[in-house]
Amino acid sequence: MKAMLYLAGKDDPVAVLDEVKLIQLNDNHKVSPLRFSFKSSKLNAGKTMTELHRHEKMQLRLEDGRSADVLLQHSSLDMQGNAIGVLRVLGDIAETAPA
Repeated sequence: MKAMLYLAGKDDPVAVLDEVKLIQLNDNHKVSPLRFSFKSSKLNAGKTMTELHRHEKMQLRLEDGRSADVLLQHSSLDMQGNAIGVLRVLGDIAETAPA
């Protein structure tokens, strides 16, 4: 699944995520048990360095219409030069409103 990552109060995405997967951690993680793993060729889609805002709440908008507030927990590069990492979900994932 694809997704876009936005800084709070901004209309332009700071990252375009090519592959996003939802992960549910075990019961040792009582607070924020949900994570999104991601892979992106455009982690810094605009002029904003996403890594410099890792302690700020961001909004992840999935292509299926769901959204969630997240923090950038980890990021790195894979062998092909793509950014990979983990976003920690803060709270719940908002479902798409019925049409």
